[in-house]
Amino acid sequence: MTYDGFSIEGIDTEGALKRFGGKAERYKALLLKFADKQAGTVISVRAALSSGDLPTAEREVHSLKGAAASLGAIALAESAAEAENALKEASDWETSLQKLESSLVTVIAAIRAKLPS
Repeated sequence: MTYDGFSIEGIDTEGALKRFGGKAERYKALLLKFADKQAGTVISVRAALSSGDLPTAEREVHSLKGAAASLGAIALAESAAEAENALKEASDWETSLQKLESSLVTVIAAIRAKLPS
């Protein structure tokens, strides 16, 4: 299902619109809210890690993963899952955070290009 050819690079808008019952305006509003709310997530995660607050860092990444998946940003959700695992395993989380940040910036730029607020 598409809405007047509505699509955003990096997001499965068709699948998400199906989950949202075809309510494109509601979905678009949620995408804009996501872009605004999640823009600073990686910065917040790094700040939490710098202060030794691993639980907050993990919560932030987990929240981003869920929000991205529900809105159809599958690659971003996968990047968040990788970062979440790296944090839990205390492995090379910086590399995972860099990948997550790149994916997040790309998705947010695509949202804002298609849906200027």
